[in-house]
Amino acid sequence: MKKSKSSLKRRISMIYISLIFIIVALGAISIYSLSNISAYVGSLITTNYNSIERIAEMDAALKEQRQDMLLYIYSSEEDNSIESFQKHYDTFMSYYEKEYGTIVIPEEMSFIVQIKNEYDEFAEMFQILQTFDTSNPNSDQFEKALIYYEKTILPQYDKTLSELKKLKTSNETALFARRDDTYSIIQNTTYLLCFLFIFTAITSFVTFRYYINKLFGPLYELTQNLKSVRQGNLNRKVIIQDTDELGSLCNEFNNMTQRLSEFEKSTLGSLMEEKNKTYAIVKSITEPMLILDANYNVTLMNDSFERLLFSPISENVNAHFLDAMAQSCFSSAAAKINYRAAEYWNGVIKINHNWKPAYYNVMVSPISQNGNGQNKFVIIVFYDITEMKLLEKMRTDFIATISHEFKTPLTSIIIGADLLGNCSIGQMNKEQREILETIKDDSQQLNVLVNDLLELSKAESSNIIYQFKFISIESALEKCTKQFLPRAKNLGVDIEIVPYENLPKVYADFSKIVWVLNNLVSNALKYTSSNGKIKLSAMPLNNFIKICVEDNGKGIPDEFVEKIFDKYVQVPGCDIETRGTGLGLAVAKDIITAHKGRIWCESDISKGSRFYFTLPINDIKFI
Repeated sequence: MKKSKSSLKRRISMIYISLIFIIVALGAISIYSLSNISAYVGSLITTNYNSIERIAEMDAALKEQRQDMLLYIYSSEEDNSIESFQKHYDTFMSYYEKEYGTIVIPEEMSFIVQIKNEYDEFAEMFQILQTFDTSNPNSDQFEKALIYYEKTILPQYDKTLSELKKLKTSNETALFARRDDTYSIIQNTTYLLCFLFIFTAITSFVTFRYYINKLFGPLYELTQNLKSVRQGNLNRKVIIQDTDELGSLCNEFNNMTQRLSEFEKSTLGSLMEEKNKTYAIVKSITEPMLILDANYNVTLMNDSFERLLFSPISENVNAHFLDAMAQSCFSSAAAKINYRAAEYWNGVIKINHNWKPAYYNVMVSPISQNGNGQNKFVIIVFYDITEMKLLEKMRTDFIATISHEFKTPLTSIIIGADLLGNCSIGQMNKEQREILETIKDDSQQLNVLVNDLLELSKAESSNIIYQFKFISIESALEKCTKQFLPRAKNLGVDIEIVPYENLPKVYADFSKIVWVLNNLVSNALKYTSSNGKIKLSAMPLNNFIKICVEDNGKGIPDEFVEKIFDKYVQVPGCDIETRGTGLGLAVAKDIITAHKGRIWCESDISKGSRFYFTLPINDIKFI
């Protein structure tokens, strides 16, 4: 056994040593050749190529200066032309100095010196040109300036360009010469590498043909048997006569397949039993339900869900969740289901089932594997809440109808009470006057209740129309404050707006936001004593604007801070006269929620309350 193991190791070692030797030799020759090429190419780029670029920049600067001279003659903005000429002069000299520092060839040194002489003379001509008065196109000075430009400056400009061209031609000649040298080195290196590649290919082919049957035959047979085992065939055996390491590996493989076969026989029955139990449980659930795998493909669904999809289960199993829903009544609502949620998620969706609206509360329960956060499968259950939604709509419609019916007689009662109090048909005694005032107060309070009910019905209705546009929060605060200033003055309460500069605009319904502010300020006035203070403020907070209505009144008990936004909730311990309907804050919450914001309260007994709500800045995604 030891000799056979050593034999196998020796064969593999000889192959690797031979290949390593060839690779090292090939790599050394390639590195040496590439270093020579790199030296030539580096010299080629860093000298002549960069020099050509600098000459091109000087050429461009010279042409721009010629344009500046023309603009000086014909344009009235002489200062701009002079400034532009100086700017291009600095550019030209900057590239000239760089080029002068890299010249090593005597011939090119004479070119660069001549360029400097010609350019200096060209630049001095512009100074002479400035002595002419070109402001009047019909003057003699203007004609002399043109003649000087055409007869003197242009020839000097051409001479400077000619010297630049000579230097550029010299660099191009040197560049092409080095290119030819580089091509020669590359060609010789290519021949050498081709020879080594051919030699390596022939050697590798001979080695491969020699060892293919001796070394890789057993590996190929073992691979085929592994594929067969993966497909469920555990009766495959590997037949091999060698007693080396491959022989030991094949023997271990045969032992492994035998043990797997025995294990499968002992556990297959229990696994199938558990699978059938799970399938029976899913089928027995009356609510529509389906199970997705880690890739969100449908693995199982019950009969209730099959009836919703109007397609057999066999057509949807192994299909992606969105593909399975695409041909059903859930096609438009499927995108609203967060089936990829990492945690428990539920939401209400609306569909058209059998040409009628239907509502479902969708619950998504992801099940992770070993607590690693990666979903193993997802359970989705659909609870039909259509009846509940219809009852809720009937309740809302009933409240809206009753409120509308109350509105007209209440208005008549209020107007009638006012007329009775102001008419002069007779003198009323004290008791009559008190009864009339009681009628007016109760009618006003009942009118407030009806208005709140109407506003609540609108807020709860899915058909409510918001007039969204970009609005200024400062304008909303000012409008709200202006309405309550007379009432606050009579109560001895000070209303103040805390300014904040440059508040961004929000995309909201101006009238609804003012309504929310009015409700909060009205509540603050009810519970703030004389000499109290109410402050309205707004400030940015991340991607929102946070608005605050703060008072120093009685405050709200801790147990009611969260409940006051529910319908018909009133804080106990207050006078009957100051209590509201218990609907205003509920309506305010619905309005702020529709604006994708949040409303909450903070309060301290005997110190006051702070009502906050947020509005998204420039957020039009919910239109």
